[in-house]
Amino acid sequence: MKTIKHIIFLLFIVLATSCDDYLDVKPVGKMIPTEVSQFENLLNNDKTIGYFMMDNNSGCCYALLGDNLCLSYNHAHYQYIPSHPNLEVLSAYVFYDRLVQPNVTPFFWSSGIYGAVAYFNNVIDGINDLGVNDEYSRGVIAQAMAGRAWIYMNAALTYGPMYDPYGPNDTPCIPLRTSGDPIVSNGPLATTAQLFEQVKSDLDFACANAPDFTPNAARANKTAAYALRAEYHMYMRNWNDMLSDISEAWRLALAAKGSVDNLIYDFNDFYYEQISEIDPAPGVDPRVYMEFRGPDLSFDMVENRENLLYRPSAYGGSPLRFYPSDDWKSIFDKSTDKRWDLFALADEGFKKKVGDETYDDGIQISYYRRENMSTTTGLTYPIILLEKAEAEARTGNITDALASLNTLRKYRYSGSVTDLPGGSSFDQDQLLNEILNERRREQHIASFQRTVDLKRYAFDNGKPWSKQTIVHRIGDKEYSAPISSPVFNHINIDNAILKYNPQWGIALDYDTYAPYDKL
Repeated sequence: MKTIKHIIFLLFIVLATSCDDYLDVKPVGKMIPTEVSQFENLLNNDKTIGYFMMDNNSGCCYALLGDNLCLSYNHAHYQYIPSHPNLEVLSAYVFYDRLVQPNVTPFFWSSGIYGAVAYFNNVIDGINDLGVNDEYSRGVIAQAMAGRAWIYMNAALTYGPMYDPYGPNDTPCIPLRTSGDPIVSNGPLATTAQLFEQVKSDLDFACANAPDFTPNAARANKTAAYALRAEYHMYMRNWNDMLSDISEAWRLALAAKGSVDNLIYDFNDFYYEQISEIDPAPGVDPRVYMEFRGPDLSFDMVENRENLLYRPSAYGGSPLRFYPSDDWKSIFDKSTDKRWDLFALADEGFKKKVGDETYDDGIQISYYRRENMSTTTGLTYPIILLEKAEAEARTGNITDALASLNTLRKYRYSGSVTDLPGGSSFDQDQLLNEILNERRREQHIASFQRTVDLKRYAFDNGKPWSKQTIVHRIGDKEYSAPISSPVFNHINIDNAILKYNPQWGIALDYDTYAPYDKL
């Protein structure tokens, strides 16, 4: 039966997917894995990393729940029309009562969560079924467990509420599949507590057994394992444990790479080069049409200086879909922050002709970091440095926190002095607020992660970085929702999945899905 389940799984891979791996790793050439190395090769398949909280057009609707992005009147009325394939974007932005279209299984469920988990489960079960227990086999299992933990941790926090250190965490979220056998039923929906228990178990094993080095950034090494467990503690609000693990991750990173210069790009070394004739429209930054250059040839590749654990990111700079929000733009020092200088570019906004009428947003700021550099929603060295700074600040180690923050600022700001102005006089809350703003500036603009952060910051009620309600606007109309409301703490499951899982006790949804009715 063990062999049969691996045959079924691999036949499914062959029939339902391709192996056009982004890393150019060839398939093993055998249908039935009989060696650990053959199971290891499954970790190189791009299906292990794609589409988490992303739709089939590389968008992230969950990001539109947060405060980084905005839709114009024209976006809402003439782009996200009833025939648009990704109405979840509009649904999130207007806080519609259901995020997912009830008759469409989202890519972030079928591929982003369970398609990837199936690979990891098969690797774990397959190697265990071989009966081997050496350092190499444990290392491969550890990489699969770290990959699975990343998915389940983030799926728990998007499909369900933020982990509450003072609550029972008994909200049913998603099924917890840990078997590589596709015939095994889903069982009941796992709660936040159950999902986090599995995440902790997987990450404990990964920290103990992950190799120091892996063949590519899509596979978790020991540094990534410790950083992921630090994020687990971050969401649990176990600040001392977070500090311990993130400090170990940073130590391992420095030991592996030699210096901070090998972990973080200096954005002062990047520039644009005109290599052909350009003719930008009036008001458009000519750099939109130039080539982006940097200190090496890897900055736009998976294997670059900053990527620790690579997971693809959603589109971030498409003016056809959204713009950066005023709130997001307000957190930048536009005179010294190289991220603003390099990537926040004036470009033509959304424009559409309907009949004889043209609806034109004119010149707008778009943020083109993801379009010019490899951008991950996994882990980067700048992010783990900021998580180290956060943990230090949360535990009262203000001097260390400021030093960590200033280390990153050296690579992100221009001028002879890049330290936080007046930082030495900041109290704990002031410094933590600046660290969390720096985290927001460093994160991908259109990621689920900012929305998840808003959910965890809600526990810091009264602090300057905490928001209890998110407000969006379309033209003169305002939409608001408390972070404690269902739209932030529950993603509905579509009918195709519910139909085959009656044990969840969730009725099929036959109501019309029409977020555009809220306009």
